[in-house]
Amino acid sequence: MSLRVKIAIGVLAATAVLAAALAYLGLAAKRELDRTANNQRDRTEREFIEYRRETETKFEQYRREQQRVAIKAVEELVLAWVRDLAGTAIVDLGFRLRDEDNGVREAAIITREADDTLSMRVEKPKGSRATLSAEEEKLVRTVFETRQHRFDGDVLYHPYFEEDRDKLRYVLRLQLRVPTVASPSVAAPVLSPPESADLGPLALVGFTTLALAMLAVFVLLMFALRRFVLAPLGNVLSESERIVKGSSGLEVRGLVAGKGGDIETLVAAFNAMFAELKDYQSDLEGKVNEATRTIQKQQQSLVIAQRLAATGTMAAGLAHEVNNPLSGMLNAARRLKMREGLDERARDYIELIEEGLGRIEGLMKQILDFSRRRDMKPERFYPDSPLKRSLPLVRHRMEKRKLKLEEDVAPNLPQVFGNEEEISQVLMNLLINASDAAPEAGEVRISITAGPDGGVTYSVEDSGTGVPEEIKDRIFDPFFTTKEPGKGTGLGLSIVHTIVDNHGGKISIERSTRLGGAKFVVNLPPAEKRDSTRRIQAPREAEAT
Repeated sequence: MSLRVKIAIGVLAATAVLAAALAYLGLAAKRELDRTANNQRDRTEREFIEYRRETETKFEQYRREQQRVAIKAVEELVLAWVRDLAGTAIVDLGFRLRDEDNGVREAAIITREADDTLSMRVEKPKGSRATLSAEEEKLVRTVFETRQHRFDGDVLYHPYFEEDRDKLRYVLRLQLRVPTVASPSVAAPVLSPPESADLGPLALVGFTTLALAMLAVFVLLMFALRRFVLAPLGNVLSESERIVKGSSGLEVRGLVAGKGGDIETLVAAFNAMFAELKDYQSDLEGKVNEATRTIQKQQQSLVIAQRLAATGTMAAGLAHEVNNPLSGMLNAARRLKMREGLDERARDYIELIEEGLGRIEGLMKQILDFSRRRDMKPERFYPDSPLKRSLPLVRHRMEKRKLKLEEDVAPNLPQVFGNEEEISQVLMNLLINASDAAPEAGEVRISITAGPDGGVTYSVEDSGTGVPEEIKDRIFDPFFTTKEPGKGTGLGLSIVHTIVDNHGGKISIERSTRLGGAKFVVNLPPAEKRDSTRRIQAPREAEAT
């Protein structure tokens, strides 16, 4: 008999004893609980029937009293008001019927013409139009004949004598505001608590039986493990020490236990695992070699990145060195231009020199702005302040190309924490790009709205052709531009990305659903978040220094 069968027989025996005891206790407890629940249900049902009968009786009494009071109130209101209206000229009657405080929801004057036809003029609500239905017309003619008022629900038809009581020409149609009375509340009866079953003896017997059964299962399992598992595994351990010491073959031999048992199966599984381990070791060596090659490639990429950084540093140094003589040359060109007696051709040449030197000076400034990380002077400012600073700088450029500029600034926006001048530079660069991308007489739109995380979102859209998908990943790279040679340096969006990143924000590009062109979206965190981040980082920077 195998180990699995032996342990299964012991567990099944203990489980059967435990199940029988629990089943007996459960059935006894169920009978007791069922009896208590039936008694409680009968008592609750009787109390509910009595409560429902009392509630129905009170509601019927209330309904009758409400109906009587409402009818009485309506009759007194109508009679008092109609008596007050008596003798009023038909011309003045309309003013009194249209009064908002007269207690009437709708008011109309029905006139019987000379040809015995009926016409109705609505006085309230003002501007309403209505006609008499066949039933209403029949009721109105009855009032004309009997000269007595009639009620139709909450609508009163009352004869109106202006002066001559022998001749009745008018009937008033009044829909009254009948007050409503709140329904009475009937407190629900307090049900008596259910009878609790005395399960103390049953619980004691159940816990005792459960403890004894669990103890029996524990003893049986310990005996089975010691006799049929731990002893044979000692033999497996002693034989496996040979493999641990480096013997070849990776196979357990010399098993003392009987053949065909569970331990033999376990040993076979160990041997298969050892074989798989050897295969995995060979595969791991291949993966290590592949990882080594990957690291070498990454090291080469790192060297290239370091060389690019060194190139940027050198470019910044060259820009500093070029700026000094460049400023002198630009000043000399401007002084030459101011000299008198120059002919037109010489002046044109000097203007070309001045324009070229100005472009070189702008390029040097962009290289310096891109290569260095400037220390910001952070402060709180309103989101629309950078827009007010940048718009005058690009408005002439847009007017020259006849572009329509649309501004959309949401109210009650949170403040932003950062450098207002740098955010102005971001908006100016984005507006310049949008004006260059939009066609002649096109449209540019800038909006400032609340961000998804409680911050602020700047969006700049244009009606151009948009940014192709294949260059979206490179659009913020330094010196990358899609403009014609001489019209762009490729540093504007790189500087924008650097400034937004320094402010803890994010910039993305997508297709504008409104204008059809490109849409640059800048998300900046709220001032409170940036304040807290700055306070946390400040001590760390002090420790580093």
